[in-house]
Amino acid sequence: MIFAASTFLVLLPLAGLPIVFHLVLKQKKRTIVFSTLMFFHRVDPKLNSHRKIREWLLLALRVLMIALLLLALSRPALRSTVGAGGKLSLVALIDNSGSMTAGAQDSDLTKLECAKEGTRQLLMSLAPAAEAALVLSVEDATAAVPESLTADRQALRECLDRIGPTEASGDTHRALARAFALLRQTTAGGGAVHVFTDLQQAEWGEAAKRFEAREDRIQVILHRIGTAPRPEANVAVTGIQFPEQRILVGQPYEVGVSLRNNSSGTADIRINCINGQGAKSTQNLSLQSQQVTTVRLPITANEQGFHWLRAWVEGDGFAADNAAGIGLFCEGIGAVLFVGAPAQFGVLPMALSPGGRGELTGLATQFAPALQLDPAQMPLLVVTTWEWLANGTANTTTAMKYVEAGGNLLVVPSLSRGSAAAATQTVDGLGAGLRARETHKSGVRLEILNRSVPFWRQIEPIVGDLSAEPIAAYAFCPLEFPSGFTSLLGAGAGKIVLAQRQLGQGNLFVSGLAFSSRWSTLPLSGLGVVMVQRLAVCSRPVRAYPETPGSVPAQTSHILPLVAGERPSAWPAGQETEILSLAGDPLEWKGRPAQAPAFARTGVYLATTGDQKCCISVRASDKEGEDRFLAGSDVPILGPVDHTVVAFDPDSDYTRYHAGQARVIELYLPLLLLATLAVLFEGLLGTSRVRSSAGRSSPVAGPVLMGRET
Repeated sequence: MIFAASTFLVLLPLAGLPIVFHLVLKQKKRTIVFSTLMFFHRVDPKLNSHRKIREWLLLALRVLMIALLLLALSRPALRSTVGAGGKLSLVALIDNSGSMTAGAQDSDLTKLECAKEGTRQLLMSLAPAAEAALVLSVEDATAAVPESLTADRQALRECLDRIGPTEASGDTHRALARAFALLRQTTAGGGAVHVFTDLQQAEWGEAAKRFEAREDRIQVILHRIGTAPRPEANVAVTGIQFPEQRILVGQPYEVGVSLRNNSSGTADIRINCINGQGAKSTQNLSLQSQQVTTVRLPITANEQGFHWLRAWVEGDGFAADNAAGIGLFCEGIGAVLFVGAPAQFGVLPMALSPGGRGELTGLATQFAPALQLDPAQMPLLVVTTWEWLANGTANTTTAMKYVEAGGNLLVVPSLSRGSAAAATQTVDGLGAGLRARETHKSGVRLEILNRSVPFWRQIEPIVGDLSAEPIAAYAFCPLEFPSGFTSLLGAGAGKIVLAQRQLGQGNLFVSGLAFSSRWSTLPLSGLGVVMVQRLAVCSRPVRAYPETPGSVPAQTSHILPLVAGERPSAWPAGQETEILSLAGDPLEWKGRPAQAPAFARTGVYLATTGDQKCCISVRASDKEGEDRFLAGSDVPILGPVDHTVVAFDPDSDYTRYHAGQARVIELYLPLLLLATLAVLFEGLLGTSRVRSSAGRSSPVAGPVLMGRET
């Protein structure tokens, strides 16, 4: 027996109230003196016995009426495993992960199509009164799955038609927990879960997420759908490498797409790319077994704002792990501030911005005699001279605050007459110094140092081999600095002419080489032009200072990479978030961040929370291409939960599964009917008692009435 509202069972003792009233309010006898009892002896003794029987019947009916009413309100139900009088509760869990898009064994359908057809047959085998629900292993907003058990078969069939392929890994533990929760809410407290899946190892073999408690009232039947052999090798997208530097208008950048051949044979594929501006590209590749490679995709933003790329692999044997959506943010045209006169910097301003306004490079140059920063418009790069910094401590303090806030500072020798250092020149607070200038008429070859640092990694894809073009230095000032700096360029043994130090959120570059053709051939080379332009964009976005600890600056933009099937979780709580689709599935969603949907397919989405924007890049799950499936009857993630694994059969008679499953017979209406009958009988007995009392008469009215019990 199961009670849906067991609280009313606590009130069952109230059914004894009529007995209490009968005992407490029972009439008391008192003695009255009569002259004779002859009239009482003439009364038939059967009348008294009939009256007592009727009173006990009335008392029993009143007790029974209250007890039946309380039992009916407690909503009792009987569980039964046989017969058709009960109501069956069932949940169909459909594995709609990316692996289900592959072909099914011995079938022309995909595994997902087989799962949908099996679920459709299962629903048709149910009695009209049976309730059912659908649960997906990958949350998919386009499917609009009902949130509760229902007997509406038409709504469930329409939902089945909306379920489509995904590129995500399923959250099996979440889906099973959801199915169990639906069945626990039924009057039976249980039922059956039918799972249609390929039992991929990555999702069903996770022992770390196993259920630890038994579900005694729930039976799990897993219908294993076999996978057809793949005729071709499989290549999966395993990651996205976003540009490490800031993106400006007109500058060329590259996005890396990592690929892996998961098969035992060679894969000959094509990787296609299209961006938001309509530009397309295709690259042919050949990958050996288990080979990992990174394909570079070029992109140049022509305006400020968010931009996207979509890349996908063609020519392999499995498509659900082949695509990636890539979102980028272009900051527009950045400012470069030169502190000093233009003549002090040689051709450096022209290398950064030929026209001065950023039309070609995305960098606009400005000149000022002092470093005065506007927190609302912070420059990307500040260029100054050793001489200016050495003139006052205040200059160095202001420059260091700027770097710590996220800016890039480049310090170069001045080209003004008489400004060359004749001896070692140290700037307090900078942590670096400049030795006396050396000259070499025949030139000294400049050498690239520490090629693995991010600075050179950003440049090499653009210029190619960094050592291909020899660069000679005719004049330079060797640097002096402690171990906190990273050497970038050297001129001879132990002589460093360019070094970098990360300070706070920005970068400090110190140079002993002026950007003039009289000092070196660097300004005349492609490497020199690219190098100075990358100085401006190699750090994170500049934040205004001073900054409140823990605060988030307004109007900052973020890139959030996700794998299909994941949901974002790094947004400010308590604010409403709006998500719009830039590329991929059409999506318009608004709500609290905690309720944000999971992304079932690849694409690029723009999320806005207050004044913060986040570009979400979703790639396919590379786990879905793995040909590893559970072979036995034990499913690790279910743990102690009773489960059975059967081979999927498109012609299966699903009614055979219902015979052993719990059915529910609700007793609410029968108990309510019995309580109503008790009320009717009590009324009839009460009415007959009144009639019989009124119909009885005494031979001598006065003495009999006075002699009654009071």
